[in-house]
Amino acid sequence: MTLADLVRAGDWWDDAYWPAVDAADDGDAAAVLVLVDDPDAAVRGLAVTTLAHLSHGGPPTEDVVEAALRRSRDEDTRVRDLATFILGQQLREVDTPALREALVERLDDDDHETRCEALLGLAYRRDPRALPRLREVLSRPDDTVWQLELQAAAALADARLHPLVLRHQTGWDDSDAARTAEMARRLTDPDGPGDDVLDGAAALYRVRAHGGDDAEEHLAAIRLLQDMTDLASHRADEFLAAVLARLEGDDAAQDEVRHRSAIAQDALDG
Repeated sequence: MTLADLVRAGDWWDDAYWPAVDAADDGDAAAVLVLVDDPDAAVRGLAVTTLAHLSHGGPPTEDVVEAALRRSRDEDTRVRDLATFILGQQLREVDTPALREALVERLDDDDHETRCEALLGLAYRRDPRALPRLREVLSRPDDTVWQLELQAAAALADARLHPLVLRHQTGWDDSDAARTAEMARRLTDPDGPGDDVLDGAAALYRVRAHGGDDAEEHLAAIRLLQDMTDLASHRADEFLAAVLARLEGDDAAQDEVRHRSAIAQDALDG
């Protein structure tokens, strides 16, 4: 079966699906693109999701972006949610007025997941329209909040959200959600992400520069710092400068950070 045949079958779990995605060429992409407008919602959803994977690490084509924009207005809730997720997260490197407007349209969607995906996509792009909506969702009288909403607060990293984020630090049963809450707290803190994380990252690179073994506490610090940088990539320069400042006078450690660290690469990419 071709990739288009697998998509037309609407089967997400066929063993042949991912090998076909990995092997897809321009002809396969063109065939899947046609299915984005299929009468069957399951086919439309799988088609738009498949297209997002066919760039194989490269930038998406205009046709792929346009297809996701179109399906973000789909009559089917599941398809809208998938397309909004693709626009907001999977195509995070794409930032156009049309894409932002599509996300804004979904902020008032009937489906909560879709609204959350739209909010996160705007926060990643630091769109000012995300701030008032985040204030609203973080201020619900019953203190309910979704993990994606806290993730959006972390991505926007606006200090004005910090008092509201502090209301949602406890009560999480899921470890991933608890970590998201922690990152939102740290990234909105006007005093910075925390000396413990920055000191731990600096200590890790100092040890590595001088041939020592990594300590788990230092690894935990750098993992957290990297996760925060992934969420709020615009803070990468700030984090890099803070770690380098802690290593002032240790040329070998500073060289380790500048040339062999993920945070330096993130700052360069940004």
